[in-house]
Amino acid sequence: MDEPTSALTETEVQRLLSIMDRLREDKVAIMFVTHRLEEASAICDRMTVLRDGRLAGHLDREGGPIALPKIIEKMVGRAASELYARPAQRAVAGDVVLSVRGLRTVRDPEAPHAIVLDGVDIDLKAGEILGVAGLVGSGRTELARAIFGADRIAAGTITLDGKPIAPASPADAIALGIGLVPEDRKHQAIFAALGILPNFSIASLGSFSNGFGFMAERRERDALSGFRKMLSIRMASAEQAIEGLSGGNQQKVILARWLARDPKVLIVDEPTRGVDVGAKTEVHQILVQLAARGIAVMMISSELPEVLAVSDRIVTMRRGRITGQMPGVEANEERLMELMALDRKETL
Repeated sequence: MDEPTSALTETEVQRLLSIMDRLREDKVAIMFVTHRLEEASAICDRMTVLRDGRLAGHLDREGGPIALPKIIEKMVGRAASELYARPAQRAVAGDVVLSVRGLRTVRDPEAPHAIVLDGVDIDLKAGEILGVAGLVGSGRTELARAIFGADRIAAGTITLDGKPIAPASPADAIALGIGLVPEDRKHQAIFAALGILPNFSIASLGSFSNGFGFMAERRERDALSGFRKMLSIRMASAEQAIEGLSGGNQQKVILARWLARDPKVLIVDEPTRGVDVGAKTEVHQILVQLAARGIAVMMISSELPEVLAVSDRIVTMRRGRITGQMPGVEANEERLMELMALDRKETL
């Protein structure tokens, strides 16, 4: 059973666990794959923990449920590597730029398994990197999409620079000064059949227009050249197909796309997914530089060492709710995993 409870209600989950108990009594062997630790603790006789594609260890039920702290220790039982070294000095965050209160979304009939946000409150300050951590199905991406106007909001308010906003589409959010680097770069960010230049300028066509409906190509190329140097984008030419770049350089082009608009808020969802080790460090440095310029950065990542290294402040999510909040310097993997994985609501 691979994540069989991910789309079930609590009542349905309990019913499924009861069925699994009966199957066990009937001598049926069950392999239960899940990221919901309390369910695994309650039902499993033995547990195998995988981490980064490798065996992290085994745990056995000894007279009662497998202890959650032991599971968490196996899951995060390594220190953050030097790859995720936290910068020694960071600029002090400014005033609140983006404020979300009581944000709720409705279930989309075309995406019945998407997570519904349930009363999310969050603030994002100028010059701050806010890390958002959560397991699969926690609602991290749904939060980004709601703020960006890609998903319909059922209730709650969003304010930008103290003024209420209600982006009904990504175009509205972009016009307000909000950018989004989505988690699925291949399908949601790049235009694979086009060159680097149009992929860079697509969100700023008005800025690169000569006023008569034609592109001011020299201005467009000069802007790309500037960001190419700033972000160390490795490419042969502006005409090169973007699909020919490495994942890290594709991500840099997408970041340059939003920097060209000088956004107030930049949301980056899984910023280093699918990029090599060297590019990860470069992307982290870019995010720190953006915050130093006063941009409010929200970084969503499933890699806890990344969240801990880059974030000034961290919030955790589970099932569409905020479950915890703490300064980045006070957080650790065990505490974050506990807040991400357990049902109780706690804010530090």
